Amino acid sequence: MPPLFNFRLNGTIVPMVFIKRERVDGKLTGRRHIAVWIDGVGRFTLDDGGQLWEMTFPRHVLEYRNETEWEKSSQAERRTIRNEGWQRVTPDELVGALVSAGVIRWE
Repeated sequence: MPPLFNFRLNGTIVPMVFIKRERVDGKLTGRRHIAVWIDGVGRFTLDDGGQLWEMTFPRHVLEYRNETEWEKSSQAERRTIRNEGWQRVTPDELVGALVSAGVIRWE
């Protein structure tokens, strides 16, 4: 069974993440789009602005935590893990992490 992941955007838990392939003129480009659903806000697409910085802060702070691995760690380990196991990523890095974990397949 693949591991369970949780996601945050700007510190808010994101209950749904959508990953779609980009199509131009009906052909796949290889580029991915990630959209999130936040209660009270709705669904919107995140750009991969990982290299774009405004006033030294990124536009969106996207994070994930592998809950399966987090649950396996001891209480002592959890106290020493920075940021409670949340890892900051760009949208493309998130897709890579999910593919590596076997949660999604990307061909």
